[in-house]
Amino acid sequence: MPPPPPSLSGELLEEIFLCLPPDEPACLVRASLSSKLWLGLLSGPCFRGRYHDHHGAPPMLGFLRGFWLEGCHRGKKGPVPRFTSTVKFGVRIPDDEWDDCDYSAWDCRHGRVLLGDARNSAFLVWDPMTGCRRGLDWPNLVDDSRGVAVLCALSGCDHRTCHAAPFQVVFVGVEMGEDEDDDCVAFACVSLPETGDWSKPCPPLDQWGEPCPLLHLPADAFIRPIPPVLIQEALHFMI
Repeated sequence: MPPPPPSLSGELLEEIFLCLPPDEPACLVRASLSSKLWLGLLSGPCFRGRYHDHHGAPPMLGFLRGFWLEGCHRGKKGPVPRFTSTVKFGVRIPDDEWDDCDYSAWDCRHGRVLLGDARNSAFLVWDPMTGCRRGLDWPNLVDDSRGVAVLCALSGCDHRTCHAAPFQVVFVGVEMGEDEDDDCVAFACVSLPETGDWSKPCPPLDQWGEPCPLLHLPADAFIRPIPPVLIQEALHFMI
């Protein structure tokens, strides 16, 4: 019996894997399940960096929607799916225990989705690739208009795989004056950095930093309900 053909070197395997299309991540998943060697190559920081440099920014795998529509499901009122995949590879959608909750998508950044429940004043930070999530209560402050953002808290991160790194939630609120002519007061709070190590039990995130200095605004000021924009290291909310 002839000897088996020699195995391909790791360098040659990486060159082959670089040709896999980024808009169909299922190809990478199937390859990583083939052997421990391939899994190590595909999950290693060296290949991940080369793959990102070769293909550029990762493609959009889908989009989130967090509202209700009339006429869904044969004329009955029903929820629009929170995540609609644009590729064959699907993320882990929350299980049935979320059906009775009023969570909707408020922000998405750096591999995480921030879901909000205005009725119960609660947030969930959700990793759609692993299905893991962490709860966070709103800051103990009165607010009539609000904006929230989730972002990576790791200094110097290139944001390629930072869904496993520490993260922070930024909460911006506007408190109306007691009288119509009183100015509004805007404030901001930042949650203490929390690790994204989902292999450990996930306790609620219940610690917020001290509020930032207050900002006085006209009486009719409010925060527009649109996602904030992150430019370099600054978050921008529309007021």
